[in-house]
Amino acid sequence: MKKLLIVLLTASLCLATEARKVSGKVNCGINPIPGVIVTDGANFTTTDADGRFKLNVSNDANFVYIVTPSGYQPDYSTGTPQFYQHLSKAKKYTFHLNRTIPGGDFTLFAVSDPQMKHERHLAKFCKEPLEDLVKQSQEHAALRNTVGIALGDIAWNELNMFEPYKQAIKKTGIPFYTVIGNHDFIQNLSGKEAEAGYEEAFGPVNWAFWLGEDLVVGLNNIRFRGEVSDPKKSGKYDEGYPEWTMDFVRGLLEYIPKDTHIFIAQHSPAWRWFKNNWIINGKEMVEMLEGYRVDFLSGHTHILNNHVYTPEIREHNPAAICGAWWETTWCNDGTPRGYDIFDRTGGELRWYWHNVDYPDDFQVEFIAKGESRFNPDSYIVNVWNYDDRWTIQWYEDGVLKGSPEMVKDVSPTYIKQIEEKFGEKPIPKYKQPRKNIHYFAVTPSEGASRVLITVTGPYGQNWSHEFEIQK
Repeated sequence: MKKLLIVLLTASLCLATEARKVSGKVNCGINPIPGVIVTDGANFTTTDADGRFKLNVSNDANFVYIVTPSGYQPDYSTGTPQFYQHLSKAKKYTFHLNRTIPGGDFTLFAVSDPQMKHERHLAKFCKEPLEDLVKQSQEHAALRNTVGIALGDIAWNELNMFEPYKQAIKKTGIPFYTVIGNHDFIQNLSGKEAEAGYEEAFGPVNWAFWLGEDLVVGLNNIRFRGEVSDPKKSGKYDEGYPEWTMDFVRGLLEYIPKDTHIFIAQHSPAWRWFKNNWIINGKEMVEMLEGYRVDFLSGHTHILNNHVYTPEIREHNPAAICGAWWETTWCNDGTPRGYDIFDRTGGELRWYWHNVDYPDDFQVEFIAKGESRFNPDSYIVNVWNYDDRWTIQWYEDGVLKGSPEMVKDVSPTYIKQIEEKFGEKPIPKYKQPRKNIHYFAVTPSEGASRVLITVTGPYGQNWSHEFEIQK
């Protein structure tokens, strides 16, 4: 009897495993596409010469999906790229892709935190920010493959905003991908259960696609705990990569050559300079990616900073496109609202901060002595997209004095906007001015007459301003 039970149990396990084996193919028109990576988020395979695949999927998997190969793109007419299919009782899944502009040139938009709670926020998004995205999409897509990524917090706990957002972002005419942010979870649930609303709207929380010779990877790096009863209230979470995200990256990299340049799109930055620590599994993620050339793209903070982790790995943390949560056109660290644009042309990758409300040559703000609330005795320059490629120098009465001191400050432009917005009412803590480190201070000698500050950008751009010292 015992042996019979063992045989029956073994047979049932085999049948369960067999029931989760799926197959399919990847085509472009009538032509099969070989070598396409296929996954359920944990297990991986590739299509054969006939574009066919077989994949054993995990019992808790919700999707079968592909890493879209270079030169192709999925349909995105719904407002999100359809590189995935929901797993069902079906055993066969077919993916149809379309050809794109051949070659390795591309443009990538990295847009942080639309964060819409209601129709009023949507209406604000659909004005200057979306109008600008449409204009930029049309201009860049006429020249090269162009895609966008929204770096999380599409919604603000109100997940019914996903569909209106998708209908709005369709107007760009380009594929617009998303990553999940802490406000995109079902706030009163935890773990994978809390991802369900996002998955229904946008598909898997971990994904990838090829863009020319570059790989773009989207990751969930919010470990969501929930712990609230009302789904409209903000649930609790930890910033960090869940184990299933680590497993996804680990499995994916087995198929990726070491000389590949990778974009990692995620919500929280891996390193938090303002807390002086890594997020959970942040250091391990960077170590896992050693040997690749990597640019992390992250949102969440609503402020702009760039960090270099190794000679080949850096992070871009663009400020929010919503400004200060749709109250102002500047973010609370003193960055004008906008987004990062990455252009690869002729094999060279360049990036810059694109302003929604100003021309792109507005990359530096000069602040006179006495105008800074936090460094009133100094002349200040605000270089919001500063990184190790920028050079800042100052002169006193024509004599070069070297590089100014990096200080923490906030633009008086933001302070004026937010104080005018709230008037006599108290400003919520999270919208108050937030000091950042992309400011540089010059304190002249007693008796000096003139101060000149010069800024040189990474591609040879120059900005300068001379201050006459009042006696």
